[in-house]
Amino acid sequence: MKELKDGFKRFAAKADREFYAGLNSAQHPHTMIISCSDSRIIPEYIFDAKPGEIFVLRNVGNLARTEESSVRACIDYAVRHLKVKRLAVLAHNQCGAVKATEDKEHLDTEGLIKWLEKEEYTGDSLAEAEKAQAVRQLGKLMEYPAVKDAFETKKLEICAFYFNLDPISLEVFENGSWRNI
Repeated sequence: MKELKDGFKRFAAKADREFYAGLNSAQHPHTMIISCSDSRIIPEYIFDAKPGEIFVLRNVGNLARTEESSVRACIDYAVRHLKVKRLAVLAHNQCGAVKATEDKEHLDTEGLIKWLEKEEYTGDSLAEAEKAQAVRQLGKLMEYPAVKDAFETKKLEICAFYFNLDPISLEVFENGSWRNI
């Protein structure tokens, strides 16, 4: 608890109180990102975003599990109510969830088994499997009614990113292929 309390005190001491007061009335994010809950992957840092700019859904493996009510609720809220301009899946290197799909037999908890049971490891390397998993999530998103409607009416862009921790780099999936940014 001490680490969290001390962290808040440091934050509060340097926070721009006027900026935060301005956020009090509403949020207007430009992007929704489905990101991994991996503690090393922080979308707001990676995209140099301020509070209020990105609406983030984090879960193990950055999955677009639209059959899950919490995932649907986030997507619906972001697309239909906040009217974000883009929806992105943020994959990353050394993803434990993707590694786990290579050999699901070692998964030892009901939660992880259930969450990852429909995922698959495809590719000749972990990086290929991580990227393929992100592209599969885009496919799921394109089938979801709120996303499909907004995309088809050109109100929403959809993309995937692949973040590499070392060396720091970012790739984007566009027009069927990955390219460096």
